[in-house]
Amino acid sequence: MRFTARIATRAYRTLRRVFPRCATLSQAIAFNLFLAFFPTLLMAIALATTPVGGRANLLELIRDFTKMLPPDSQQIVSEFLVKRGPDAWRWFLLGWTGTLLAGSQVMMLLMDGIRVIYDDPQRMAFHKRLVRGLLLLVVTMVPMLSAAILGVLGRPLRHWLAAHFGQSSLLRADWTVFFQLIAILLGIIALTIIYRMARPAERTLRGVLPGAILATLLWWLVDVIFGTYVRKMQYGVVYGGLAAAIGLLLWMQISASVIFLGAAWNAESSARHRKLRSAD
Repeated sequence: MRFTARIATRAYRTLRRVFPRCATLSQAIAFNLFLAFFPTLLMAIALATTPVGGRANLLELIRDFTKMLPPDSQQIVSEFLVKRGPDAWRWFLLGWTGTLLAGSQVMMLLMDGIRVIYDDPQRMAFHKRLVRGLLLLVVTMVPMLSAAILGVLGRPLRHWLAAHFGQSSLLRADWTVFFQLIAILLGIIALTIIYRMARPAERTLRGVLPGAILATLLWWLVDVIFGTYVRKMQYGVVYGGLAAAIGLLLWMQISASVIFLGAAWNAESSARHRKLRSAD
């Protein structure tokens, strides 16, 4: 009973560290993630139009992944780049530049939110935050994107793999479990790096790992729910072409809040340890 009460108290304090202080930051992160999404998609389609991407049928896979976009946007973007196959690397560089610009803002906002959560008094200089944000983006972009794709859009990928490697039920079950485990592992790795590097005062990985695990599990739950929403809900009847964009923004905002919750859990642990040391 005391353990349950202690966990409930800690969960309440964790929520208080995030809401309402980081609500606006979560919205700003979602906006910048939305801006970064399309340059990243541009990079992916540019790669798909190369000879290597053509042999791997990447464009077909991307078409399945982009079903969350507004109607016709997938076809327009794909055909636009396919017709310009020789210029694929130009579009890749354009997408990479846009991803760096918007993605670095996401990381800087995450660092600001983590600073608020820990009640750190000092804010790093802008150029230091920018360099750290770019470094965080480069290091964590691949595992974060991979975890999100496997969590939200694992089913289209399983269908694509089944079409190429067989349709057995055992194989489909193995891929399902494998994708979920890999998504969770990648999420833990990425969030551990973010929590460790976003706060200069943090010295060890052990101090941030619990929050990374908690946030990843919550993020996995959000991904599953959002993936079900994308596949099942007839949201276009009400919102039309804006429905996919609204759903994507909502998922991004919730994901940002989940990252802050993991940081807040670590902050509560840190505060408790400081209190115990001062009592001794």
